[in-house]
Amino acid sequence: MYPTEHQKLILSQWMGCARFIWNAKCDEDKYYRGFARKFTPYNHYYETQDQKYSHFKSNELSSWLANCPSTIQKNSTVNWFNTLKKSIKGVCGRPRRKKKSDKGSVHLTSDLFEFRVENNKRKLFIGGKKFNIGALNFKAHAEFKEPKSIHISKERGQYFVSFCYEDGVEIQEFDGKKFDAKKYAKRQLDHLQDMDESQLQKIVVGIDRGVTIPVHAGHEEFDFSKEQKNHMSKADRYIKRLQRKLARQIKGSNRRAKTKHRIAVHHSKKANIRKDFAHK
Repeated sequence: MYPTEHQKLILSQWMGCARFIWNAKCDEDKYYRGFARKFTPYNHYYETQDQKYSHFKSNELSSWLANCPSTIQKNSTVNWFNTLKKSIKGVCGRPRRKKKSDKGSVHLTSDLFEFRVENNKRKLFIGGKKFNIGALNFKAHAEFKEPKSIHISKERGQYFVSFCYEDGVEIQEFDGKKFDAKKYAKRQLDHLQDMDESQLQKIVVGIDRGVTIPVHAGHEEFDFSKEQKNHMSKADRYIKRLQRKLARQIKGSNRRAKTKHRIAVHHSKKANIRKDFAHK
Protein backbone atom coordinates (compact mmCIF):
# COMPACT_ATOMS: atom_id res chain seq x y z
CA MET A 1 0.00 0.00 0.00
CA TYR A 2 1.05 3.58 -0.59
CA PRO A 3 -0.78 5.83 1.93
CA THR A 4 -0.22 9.57 2.21
CA GLU A 5 1.46 11.13 5.26
CA HIS A 6 -1.94 12.01 6.76
CA GLN A 7 -3.23 8.46 6.19
CA LYS A 8 -0.04 7.01 7.73
CA LEU A 9 -0.62 9.08 10.87
CA ILE A 10 -4.22 7.89 11.27
CA LEU A 11 -3.34 4.25 10.57
CA SER A 12 -0.52 4.42 13.14
CA GLN A 13 -2.97 5.83 15.71
CA TRP A 14 -5.46 3.03 15.00
CA MET A 15 -2.69 0.43 15.35
CA GLY A 16 -1.68 2.01 18.66
CA CYS A 17 -5.26 1.85 19.96
CA ALA A 18 -5.57 -1.81 18.91
CA ARG A 19 -2.29 -2.58 20.69
CA PHE A 20 -3.47 -0.72 23.82
CA ILE A 21 -6.67 -2.82 24.01
CA TRP A 22 -4.72 -6.05 23.41
CA ASN A 23 -2.20 -5.21 26.16
CA ALA A 24 -5.01 -4.19 28.54
CA LYS A 25 -6.68 -7.59 28.07
CA CYS A 26 -3.32 -9.31 28.67
CA ASP A 27 -2.84 -7.34 31.93
CA GLU A 28 -6.40 -8.13 32.98
CA ASP A 29 -5.81 -11.81 32.25
CA LYS A 30 -2.62 -11.76 34.35
CA TYR A 31 -4.47 -10.17 37.28
CA TYR A 32 -7.34 -12.70 37.15
CA ARG A 33 -4.91 -15.62 36.96
CA GLY A 34 -3.09 -14.40 40.07
CA PHE A 35 -6.40 -13.96 41.89
CA ALA A 36 -7.66 -17.38 40.80
CA ARG A 37 -4.55 -19.16 42.02
CA LYS A 38 -5.24 -17.95 45.57
CA PHE A 39 -9.01 -17.75 46.00
CA THR A 40 -10.94 -19.69 43.33
CA PRO A 41 -10.89 -23.11 41.65
CA TYR A 42 -8.63 -23.24 38.60
CA ASN A 43 -11.35 -24.13 36.09
CA HIS A 44 -13.57 -21.30 37.33
CA TYR A 45 -11.00 -18.75 36.15
CA TYR A 46 -11.66 -19.41 32.44
CA GLU A 47 -15.37 -18.75 32.90
CA THR A 48 -14.61 -15.13 33.89
CA GLN A 49 -12.85 -14.33 30.59
CA ASP A 50 -14.88 -12.41 28.01
CA GLN A 51 -14.59 -10.04 25.06
CA LYS A 52 -15.56 -6.83 26.86
CA TYR A 53 -13.43 -3.75 26.32
CA SER A 54 -15.68 -0.79 27.21
CA HIS A 55 -14.25 -0.55 30.76
CA PHE A 56 -10.86 0.42 29.27
CA LYS A 57 -12.37 3.63 27.85
CA SER A 58 -11.88 6.66 30.08
CA ASN A 59 -12.11 10.38 29.34
CA GLU A 60 -9.28 11.02 31.79
CA LEU A 61 -6.89 8.09 31.27
CA SER A 62 -7.51 6.97 27.66
CA SER A 63 -9.27 9.83 25.89
CA TRP A 64 -7.50 9.02 22.60
CA LEU A 65 -9.61 5.87 22.18
CA ALA A 66 -12.52 8.11 21.20
CA ASN A 67 -10.64 8.92 17.95
CA CYS A 68 -10.51 5.24 16.98
CA PRO A 69 -13.47 3.28 15.52
CA SER A 70 -15.04 0.96 18.07
CA THR A 71 -14.93 -1.86 15.49
CA ILE A 72 -11.13 -1.88 15.62
CA GLN A 73 -11.16 -2.10 19.41
CA LYS A 74 -13.74 -4.88 19.26
CA ASN A 75 -11.70 -6.82 16.68
CA SER A 76 -8.64 -6.55 18.91
CA THR A 77 -10.49 -8.11 21.86
CA VAL A 78 -12.05 -10.81 19.65
CA ASN A 79 -8.60 -11.78 18.30
CA TRP A 80 -7.22 -11.82 21.84
CA PHE A 81 -10.08 -14.03 23.08
CA ASN A 82 -9.69 -16.46 20.16
CA THR A 83 -5.96 -16.73 20.91
CA LEU A 84 -6.75 -17.42 24.57
CA LYS A 85 -9.16 -20.22 23.63
CA LYS A 86 -6.54 -21.76 21.35
CA SER A 87 -3.96 -21.61 24.14
CA ILE A 88 -6.36 -23.44 26.48
CA LYS A 89 -6.65 -26.24 23.90
CA GLY A 90 -2.85 -26.32 23.56
CA VAL A 91 -2.77 -25.13 19.94
CA CYS A 92 -0.62 -22.07 20.70
CA GLY A 93 0.87 -20.09 23.58
CA ARG A 94 -0.90 -17.65 25.84
CA PRO A 95 -1.45 -14.13 24.38
CA ARG A 96 1.43 -11.82 25.26
CA ARG A 97 1.83 -8.06 25.43
CA LYS A 98 2.88 -6.27 22.24
CA LYS A 99 5.80 -3.86 22.39
CA LYS A 100 5.73 -0.42 20.84
CA SER A 101 7.98 -0.50 17.77
CA ASP A 102 8.07 0.43 14.09
CA LYS A 103 5.85 -2.60 13.43
CA GLY A 104 2.08 -2.61 13.83
CA SER A 105 -1.13 -4.08 12.49
CA VAL A 106 -4.86 -3.50 12.53
CA HIS A 107 -7.78 -5.78 11.62
CA LEU A 108 -10.65 -4.17 9.67
CA THR A 109 -14.03 -5.75 8.95
CA SER A 110 -16.28 -4.97 5.98
CA ASP A 111 -17.98 -1.99 7.68
CA LEU A 112 -14.69 -0.05 7.61
CA PHE A 113 -13.43 -0.67 4.06
CA GLU A 114 -14.60 -0.94 0.48
CA PHE A 115 -12.94 -1.61 -2.88
CA ARG A 116 -13.99 0.80 -5.65
CA VAL A 117 -12.91 1.45 -9.21
CA GLU A 118 -12.03 5.07 -10.05
CA ASN A 119 -10.50 6.14 -13.37
CA ASN A 120 -10.02 2.47 -14.35
CA LYS A 121 -7.99 1.91 -11.19
CA ARG A 122 -9.00 -0.17 -8.18
CA LYS A 123 -8.62 1.65 -4.87
CA LEU A 124 -9.20 0.78 -1.24
CA PHE A 125 -11.48 3.15 0.71
CA ILE A 126 -11.06 2.95 4.48
CA GLY A 127 -13.37 4.41 7.10
CA GLY A 128 -17.04 4.95 7.76
CA LYS A 129 -19.28 7.98 8.19
CA LYS A 130 -17.48 9.25 11.29
CA PHE A 131 -13.94 8.01 10.63
CA ASN A 132 -12.98 8.35 6.98
CA ILE A 133 -9.39 8.52 5.69
CA GLY A 134 -10.20 8.29 1.98
CA ALA A 135 -8.77 6.15 -0.82
CA LEU A 136 -5.48 4.28 -0.57
CA ASN A 137 -3.44 3.26 -3.56
CA PHE A 138 -2.24 -0.34 -3.52
CA LYS A 139 -0.59 -2.85 -5.83
CA ALA A 140 -2.43 -6.16 -6.21
CA HIS A 141 -0.23 -9.18 -6.92
CA ALA A 142 -3.14 -11.26 -8.26
CA GLU A 143 -6.80 -11.04 -9.17
CA PHE A 144 -9.09 -11.29 -6.16
CA LYS A 145 -12.67 -11.13 -4.97
CA GLU A 146 -13.77 -8.66 -2.30
CA PRO A 147 -13.06 -10.13 1.16
CA LYS A 148 -15.04 -9.83 4.39
CA SER A 149 -12.07 -8.53 6.38
CA ILE A 150 -8.55 -7.23 5.75
CA HIS A 151 -5.34 -7.00 7.76
CA ILE A 152 -3.22 -3.84 7.41
CA SER A 153 0.34 -4.03 8.72
CA LYS A 154 3.40 -1.80 8.65
CA GLU A 155 7.08 -2.68 8.88
CA ARG A 156 10.17 -0.55 8.21
CA GLY A 157 7.93 2.30 7.05
CA GLN A 158 6.21 0.12 4.44
CA TYR A 159 2.50 -0.72 4.53
CA PHE A 160 0.90 -4.00 3.43
CA VAL A 161 -2.68 -5.21 3.12
CA SER A 162 -3.51 -8.94 3.21
CA PHE A 163 -6.76 -10.89 3.26
CA CYS A 164 -8.49 -14.17 2.45
CA TYR A 165 -11.61 -14.70 0.36
CA GLU A 166 -13.82 -17.50 -0.92
CA ASP A 167 -12.52 -18.59 -4.32
CA GLY A 168 -15.21 -21.21 -4.96
CA VAL A 169 -12.69 -24.07 -5.28
CA GLU A 170 -13.89 -27.25 -3.59
CA ILE A 171 -11.80 -29.05 -0.99
CA GLN A 172 -9.51 -31.68 -2.47
CA GLU A 173 -10.97 -35.18 -2.24
CA PHE A 174 -9.09 -38.32 -1.26
CA ASP A 175 -10.48 -41.80 -2.00
CA GLY A 176 -13.85 -40.28 -2.88
CA LYS A 177 -14.08 -38.45 0.46
CA LYS A 178 -13.09 -35.01 1.66
CA PHE A 179 -9.40 -34.72 2.44
CA ASP A 180 -8.61 -35.07 6.16
CA ALA A 181 -4.99 -34.19 7.01
CA LYS A 182 -4.99 -35.99 10.38
CA LYS A 183 -6.33 -39.26 8.95
CA TYR A 184 -3.91 -39.05 6.03
CA ALA A 185 -0.91 -38.51 8.38
CA LYS A 186 -2.00 -41.43 10.59
CA ARG A 187 -2.32 -43.66 7.52
CA GLN A 188 1.20 -42.73 6.41
CA LEU A 189 2.65 -43.42 9.87
CA ASP A 190 0.96 -46.80 10.03
CA HIS A 191 2.39 -47.60 6.59
CA LEU A 192 5.96 -46.64 7.65
CA GLN A 193 5.78 -48.61 10.91
CA ASP A 194 5.25 -51.83 8.97
CA MET A 195 8.61 -51.43 7.17
CA ASP A 196 11.98 -52.74 8.30
CA GLU A 197 15.22 -50.73 8.48
CA SER A 198 16.45 -51.58 4.97
CA GLN A 199 13.17 -50.44 3.40
CA LEU A 200 13.15 -47.21 5.39
CA GLN A 201 16.74 -46.42 4.34
CA LYS A 202 15.61 -46.36 0.70
CA ILE A 203 12.69 -43.94 1.09
CA VAL A 204 13.67 -41.76 4.10
CA VAL A 205 16.11 -38.84 3.82
CA GLY A 206 17.60 -37.25 6.95
CA ILE A 207 18.16 -33.49 6.76
CA ASP A 208 20.66 -31.70 9.00
CA ARG A 209 20.46 -27.90 9.31
CA GLY A 210 23.68 -26.15 10.23
CA VAL A 211 25.49 -22.82 10.27
CA THR A 212 28.40 -23.35 7.88
CA ILE A 213 26.30 -25.50 5.55
CA PRO A 214 22.60 -24.52 5.72
CA VAL A 215 21.22 -27.94 4.68
CA HIS A 216 23.02 -31.30 4.54
CA ALA A 217 21.05 -34.33 3.32
CA GLY A 218 22.95 -37.60 3.05
CA HIS A 219 25.82 -37.07 0.59
CA GLU A 220 24.31 -33.85 -0.81
CA GLU A 221 24.91 -30.30 0.36
CA PHE A 222 22.56 -27.38 -0.25
CA ASP A 223 24.17 -23.98 0.17
CA PHE A 224 23.37 -20.38 -0.76
CA SER A 225 24.23 -19.37 -4.29
CA LYS A 226 27.21 -17.13 -5.01
CA GLU A 227 24.93 -14.13 -5.65
CA GLN A 228 23.03 -14.72 -2.40
CA LYS A 229 26.29 -14.91 -0.43
CA ASN A 230 27.49 -11.66 -2.02
CA HIS A 231 24.22 -9.90 -1.16
CA MET A 232 24.33 -11.12 2.44
CA SER A 233 27.97 -10.14 2.97
CA LYS A 234 27.26 -6.74 1.45
CA ALA A 235 24.34 -6.25 3.84
CA ASP A 236 26.58 -7.28 6.77
CA ARG A 237 29.15 -4.64 5.82
CA TYR A 238 26.45 -1.97 5.66
CA ILE A 239 25.01 -3.06 9.03
CA LYS A 240 28.41 -2.89 10.77
CA ARG A 241 29.09 0.58 9.36
CA LEU A 242 25.63 1.87 10.28
CA GLN A 243 25.84 0.43 13.80
CA ARG A 244 29.07 2.34 14.42
CA LYS A 245 27.31 5.45 13.15
CA LEU A 246 24.30 4.73 15.38
CA ALA A 247 26.51 4.52 18.50
CA ARG A 248 27.72 8.11 17.94
CA GLN A 249 24.26 9.63 17.42
CA ILE A 250 22.08 11.21 20.10
CA LYS A 251 19.22 9.09 21.38
CA GLY A 252 15.82 10.44 20.30
CA SER A 253 17.19 12.41 17.33
CA ASN A 254 15.71 12.21 13.83
CA ARG A 255 19.01 11.16 12.27
CA ARG A 256 19.31 8.25 14.73
CA ALA A 257 15.79 7.13 13.74
CA LYS A 258 16.78 7.23 10.05
CA THR A 259 19.90 5.16 10.76
CA LYS A 260 17.84 2.56 12.68
CA HIS A 261 15.47 2.36 9.73
CA ARG A 262 18.36 1.77 7.30
CA ILE A 263 19.73 -1.01 9.56
CA ALA A 264 16.29 -2.65 9.64
CA VAL A 265 16.11 -2.55 5.83
CA HIS A 266 19.42 -4.43 5.47
CA HIS A 267 18.36 -6.99 8.08
CA SER A 268 15.15 -7.55 6.12
CA LYS A 269 17.18 -8.17 2.94
CA LYS A 270 19.10 -10.93 4.70
CA ALA A 271 15.87 -12.39 6.07
CA ASN A 272 14.30 -12.41 2.59
CA ILE A 273 17.30 -14.30 1.18
CA ARG A 274 17.02 -16.94 3.94
CA LYS A 275 13.28 -17.31 3.42
CA ASP A 276 13.73 -17.64 -0.36
CA PHE A 277 16.39 -20.32 0.13
CA ALA A 278 14.30 -22.26 2.65
CA HIS A 279 11.21 -22.09 0.43
CA LYS A 280 13.02 -23.37 -2.66
